[in-house]
Amino acid sequence: MPSPVIVSCPACGVENRIPADKEGARGKCGSCHELLPPMYRTPQQLSSATFDAFLAAYPGPVLVEFWGPACPHCLSYAPIIRTLAERLAGKAAVVQINTQENPILASRFAIRGIPVVFLFHNTKFIDQLPGARNVEELLSWFRRHI
Repeated sequence: MPSPVIVSCPACGVENRIPADKEGARGKCGSCHELLPPMYRTPQQLSSATFDAFLAAYPGPVLVEFWGPACPHCLSYAPIIRTLAERLAGKAAVVQINTQENPILASRFAIRGIPVVFLFHNTKFIDQLPGARNVEELLSWFRRHI
């Protein structure tokens, strides 16, 4: 069984240990009892129908990878995105959009090349990072903006 994830309470800053099997659930802070952000250890697969609702409901940063199954760079990038989701669990959500299945979202965000990662916070677009990167580059880019 995977180890628990430490989630900092946005209200009081206390670190809370969340069991790995509680993926996607919102727990309560053990100190102040405020709701914690949902913890996702794996990239969430979103679509045109679920994207906006997820962004609006998630209380923290969201990294969105636009990818395609016919893109060899995207396929080799997948393990890095999974590692990124695990490393950011409890701090941010990592989601994926398949551009072939969701051309409306690809058009809406003017996706011209894949893979590309977008960063949103409170439903607002923050920045984008094109091309395949290693986990440390992605984490550094994330930390610069959040």
